[in-house]
Amino acid sequence: MPDTFLMALAGGICIGLAAIFLMVTLGRIGGVSGIVGVGTKLGSGCTSGHGICGIGRLSVRSFIATCTFMLLGFITVYLRLHGGVA
Repeated sequence: MPDTFLMALAGGICIGLAAIFLMVTLGRIGGVSGIVGVGTKLGSGCTSGHGICGIGRLSVRSFIATCTFMLLGFITVYLRLHGGVA
């Protein structure tokens, strides 16, 4: 795999973890929207673009990106429902 792909993947994971950290510590979504914009730039596309078009083209990069989005979404919902995050 190219180094840029691995760097983008690592960056996306770090941004997702930072968003979860902000939600847990602040108790709201406040500045997370700016982090989402940075993640979109690093990931070379939005969630729906990777999920619909990328997977339809059998892109490995889009498959990994979509799995990452979904995993972080599941973690966020779990923390909201069971972690006491309002």
